[in-house]
Amino acid sequence: MRSCTTIIGIALMLALLFSFPSHAGQAGTPPAKNTVVGTSSLSGCDEEIKQHCSASGQSAPEIVMCLMAYEEQLGPTCRENILETAMNIKAGAEALDYSISVCEADVEAYCGDVPPGDGRIVGCIKSNEARVSTECVAALKQNGLWNLGK
Repeated sequence: MRSCTTIIGIALMLALLFSFPSHAGQAGTPPAKNTVVGTSSLSGCDEEIKQHCSASGQSAPEIVMCLMAYEEQLGPTCRENILETAMNIKAGAEALDYSISVCEADVEAYCGDVPPGDGRIVGCIKSNEARVSTECVAALKQNGLWNLGK
């Protein structure tokens, strides 16, 4: 039992460590489709969250880290969902990093004056779709970001 929780803990820590994009200037390989706007669920952890973590105002990574502090007291369904959530966070960060690297030149060329946040940059890219690179449009659509643009 301890080895299972140790593996989950290691996987979670690796996923969270790699969830922060590192811009090496290389586009790399496109991640799986719809990885940024995916589904992460901590269902099966409701009781554990109520018992050990105040979920109000916390992000999924914060809740996951809180639950990991109580890993010995978590049920098997909750443990599995924590691992899935950690992997989704990592995949989402990789997809976001990929999209940023592919679209960087287009954002500078067409949307440099647009303040980031609330989907404004993706909205700008969408409004300039005919002029931006097909790689950028494809990356945003593939990773689920295209629909976030306003």
